[in-house]
Amino acid sequence: MPAFHAGIAPRLEDLRDEFDRLWTSLTAAPPLHGWPATPAERLFPAVNVSESDEAILVEAELPGLDASDVDISVAGDELVLRGSRTGRPEQPAGNGEKPAAVTWHRRERGSGTFERRIELPVAVDATRVEARLVDGVLTVTCPKAPQAQPRKVAVRSS
Repeated sequence: MPAFHAGIAPRLEDLRDEFDRLWTSLTAAPPLHGWPATPAERLFPAVNVSESDEAILVEAELPGLDASDVDISVAGDELVLRGSRTGRPEQPAGNGEKPAAVTWHRRERGSGTFERRIELPVAVDATRVEARLVDGVLTVTCPKAPQAQPRKVAVRSS
């Protein structure tokens, strides 16, 4: 019987994670005219946070943005991603004339400013944080502060 429970627990955890992702996508979709009003409601950009012995790595999806559209800051144990994404309310006429107005039939990609605050699991060295935006993926490398890095301890015999 214990083997049965051991095999079920990871599956239930996966199911819970999937349900959380589904619920978040259903309740946090951007409205027709921009992003939600409060930062707590903003779940753009989607992020992954991982940790190695040396650093915290944050990857964020920022399709269609340039490096100049993004502002990154680190304060204490918090990484803040800010920026803006412009909408496309008009289409160019194509022959040098005034742009034509567009009627939206579906608009799932929000526009406007965003702010995403990410609590970092350990202290980082803010002076060494680096960021790169390549193919719509922002990668922020936050080297751990010396006191947060693992230290090998020598074992002595009496």
